[in-house]
Amino acid sequence: MRLDGPLAVAVLALVLLGPLASPAAGAEAVPIPGTNLQVIELGAAARTVSFGGTANFSWGVYNSGPQPETINVTAASDDPEFLVELFPTDLAIPRGVLVTVGLNVSAPQNGFSRTATIHVNFTTVPFTGFLVLNVTLTARATPASVDLLTVFAAVGAIIAIGFTASLIFERTRIPDLLILIFLGLILGPVAALYLGITFVDPGVLAVATPYFTAVALMFILFDGGLNLRLKEVVRKLGVVGLHTGVTFILTLFGVAFVGFLVLGYPWLVALLLGTILGGTSGAVVIGIVRALRVSEDTKIILTLESVITDVLCVVTVLALIELLRGGPGASVSIVFADLGQAFAVSLVFGLAAGVAWLALLQRVEKKPFSYMLTIAVLFVLYSFSEVSGGSGAMSSFVFGLVLGNHVDFAEKLRMRARFVIDDRIKQFHAEFAFVIRTFFFVFLGIVFTFDFAGTWDVSTRIPVFDALDGTFLLFLVGVVLIFLVIAFVRMGTARIITFLSPKPGPERRILWSLMGRGLAAAVLATLPFTIPAFTDPATAGEAYYRSVLAPYESQFLNIAFFIILLTVSTTTVGVVASERALGRAGAARPTERLAIPEILRDIDLDSLQVYHEPPRRPG
Repeated sequence: MRLDGPLAVAVLALVLLGPLASPAAGAEAVPIPGTNLQVIELGAAARTVSFGGTANFSWGVYNSGPQPETINVTAASDDPEFLVELFPTDLAIPRGVLVTVGLNVSAPQNGFSRTATIHVNFTTVPFTGFLVLNVTLTARATPASVDLLTVFAAVGAIIAIGFTASLIFERTRIPDLLILIFLGLILGPVAALYLGITFVDPGVLAVATPYFTAVALMFILFDGGLNLRLKEVVRKLGVVGLHTGVTFILTLFGVAFVGFLVLGYPWLVALLLGTILGGTSGAVVIGIVRALRVSEDTKIILTLESVITDVLCVVTVLALIELLRGGPGASVSIVFADLGQAFAVSLVFGLAAGVAWLALLQRVEKKPFSYMLTIAVLFVLYSFSEVSGGSGAMSSFVFGLVLGNHVDFAEKLRMRARFVIDDRIKQFHAEFAFVIRTFFFVFLGIVFTFDFAGTWDVSTRIPVFDALDGTFLLFLVGVVLIFLVIAFVRMGTARIITFLSPKPGPERRILWSLMGRGLAAAVLATLPFTIPAFTDPATAGEAYYRSVLAPYESQFLNIAFFIILLTVSTTTVGVVASERALGRAGAARPTERLAIPEILRDIDLDSLQVYHEPPRRPG
């Protein structure tokens, strides 16, 4: 189609004066170097369709020069299963005329969620200049129905396997999440690729993922607040703050540096990846720490680190998402001001709900279902906080913090705090959290992909390694380097802590080897791709956010998968080695521990009675 004269100029002016996004998002007029031609994006540069669907992209080419111009247009997809059709391919463009070029892209018929980048090349004939623009198309499965009996059987089997895995952990110290992830691998990519069987339809995953992620994130922070003791944090603020702060910051920037320099990620995307992998997992660390034969100081440091970094990771990820949603010219101060406002709303909602619930729970002390009422309040609080411009995740954390520290809050507010979180509620919460984490780790294994061939959107600036650009091998090099950064940072901070507070060698090994990533990393790796800004962008900033992050969706999930496996395996090996060393040290100093106190621990001294029997006379 051609637009001549004033109409073409009006269209061009409208695009130039009112761009929908940045040049990176393909929404401005972009000149072809060395010519009088300008290429204008006439629609979004990123689309999402169902498997087997098609998407149309279009551009306008405007000739502002004195002479007619001829150009040749070609298109190529980095994924050969996405079929491209371009029309027209040769254009003669008179002066002052806007000519449109259309591209039709057909997605594969089936598979797991995948994204293709299509490179469109505008070249003048005879050659005086060229321009390459990119568009992305993501193919997702349509929602599918699953047989009800199959779902029930699968749910029961997964819970039973999760329980068995937890028993194996108690006996062998092999974290149960490894077993659950491998179960997901078998049900997902292994069965589909090698057996030709699809146990879980990709459409079901596409529908369930945003809801599952939100629920898991809500429970991570609620549990973090519930288990965070403010008095312990204050009492150990120096050593815990040093260890946690230094480890988190160095890990964040170390991982981001690898992502930027080795994998070629944009700097903000690399920081987002570093934040996702910046903290240890409470689900992994706390269960192990409780059974270790180490000092109470070491247990407190490791426990509080896992709880605090869960919160730090979530907060920082939310901040970076807001920064990316602001577009390429977003002001950091404005973004963080908006984020601060959201957190202020969350703080008010969380505190109000927590204090009100403290008062109400005391009135239902003897009533059943108090925990389920608490969960109901948690869901409502999350919803109201999000609708009011706050963060549901942060409101959940503040709500849990108030309930977990109910005695301290009750003293400040002069409330009776005899009952709030009793053993019954804690037990129910532990079992509910067990179900959430069981299914999420199985889900992580299911969504993993074995599609290592083809072009990967990775590139490096390092000589020699740049020969691996666009390959899975370079991606794997980046994963290994990320793991090494995490390990070396922990080794360094462990040495600092043991220098300030001397500890035996096995305890220092415990400090650095308990690096296991888990539920928080898995959830946060999916979060940037499940929010509405990515799935259904409505503003120019959100369109930019979608175009920037689209190439990295599967990469983030795969990196999280590999890092969880590597760090949890290292944790397992380090714990076993340290326990053996501590056991040998204890055996070498038998006089330091008396048997009587150990026996007396199991005796109820209040019911202990002593009988004196007179000695019998001989004969």
